[in-house]
Amino acid sequence: MRKHLSILLSVILTAVITFLLTVGGFFVADRISQNDGFSDTLSEIRRLIDKHAVFDFSEEDAEKAAINAYLSGLDDTYTQFWTKEEYEEYLSSNQGHYTGIGITLQAEQTIQQGLFIRRVLGNSPAEQAGLKAGDLITAIDGISVIGRDYNQVYEELGLDAGESVTFTVSRGNETLTVPVTFRQFVQSYVSYRMIDSVGFIRIHSFTEPAAEEFHTALNDLLSQGATGLVFDLRNNLGGSLDAVVSILEPLIPKGEEMVVIQYKDTEEIIYSKQDQKTTVPMVVLMNTSSASGSELMASCLRDVNGSLLIGTHSYGKGIGQTTYRLSDKSAVKITTFYYLTKARTYYHGTGLQPDHAVSMSEEQEKYFYALDESDDPQLQDALASLKTVYAD
Repeated sequence: MRKHLSILLSVILTAVITFLLTVGGFFVADRISQNDGFSDTLSEIRRLIDKHAVFDFSEEDAEKAAINAYLSGLDDTYTQFWTKEEYEEYLSSNQGHYTGIGITLQAEQTIQQGLFIRRVLGNSPAEQAGLKAGDLITAIDGISVIGRDYNQVYEELGLDAGESVTFTVSRGNETLTVPVTFRQFVQSYVSYRMIDSVGFIRIHSFTEPAAEEFHTALNDLLSQGATGLVFDLRNNLGGSLDAVVSILEPLIPKGEEMVVIQYKDTEEIIYSKQDQKTTVPMVVLMNTSSASGSELMASCLRDVNGSLLIGTHSYGKGIGQTTYRLSDKSAVKITTFYYLTKARTYYHGTGLQPDHAVSMSEEQEKYFYALDESDDPQLQDALASLKTVYAD
């Protein structure tokens, strides 16, 4: 049976740094009910609804709306409430568990030349079927998508796990027929390769699996003799602070400050506890969609190691959130701290300025995930910098 939204679009999990804390809590509605006047008003409204309303009333929907309205008093755009079911789904996705094919599509009101595949997720059915970023899906099961409404086609792609679809794909001068099966998969968040003697690592999001994948990539590249490292944090909106710290540990000298966390009334400093694994020169690629954990990693490497930041200015999110489980297994996330690095640079709302400002054309932005070192100006600058600025 077809369902809406089964196709996996890339969702950068959150543009936040999150601690997952299991603590006692109270249902927000219970807190609200302690205000007798407000409680009396709600009770009076409910009696009127029961007696006179011609439309159905959902207590569950009303409670969720009331909680979200209550939280809006914080004036915190990063505050979020999840029901028990929503939070369990969020936790699953944060571990990389998805059902779909694993592609992100570029939306347009009317499909002109085909469905443009912006990105293919690592370890996904789409990757295993051979789909690539930059491909154009011109037909689905033999039916052309050109000229059709994007949202309608997107909805028709909703499949259950185990069902298959056949794409007609335009790739340059080639026309391919690619069958893909929708299924559950665990996304890969890190990709890497050697570029001549330089190790290149792209981190898509700071999740728990990403930290483990990063260590594997780093060890492999160093074993291949990498003389420099490029960390690509472009379009990485952030994620878990624990993951950022784990990734930074082998890159920062033991005992150095990596993260400064400023809570409401206290300050905490996180130091590197491991021996530095490598001292090869490092550069960081970033753009306006590099946020939160990406900015933390980039600023730490610049402050401590003197690494160059290359690209465009970052998003500017220097605050972090804590997620609390409530007594009914729902969860609420609120902003609880500011974070900085050794230089105590406060960049929330302004972002990090690159050491080398290098922009990309609109066409390069569109084909970002299909670019290689020959047509990626920011990566070209990073590779050149490793050869010149850091030359012995």
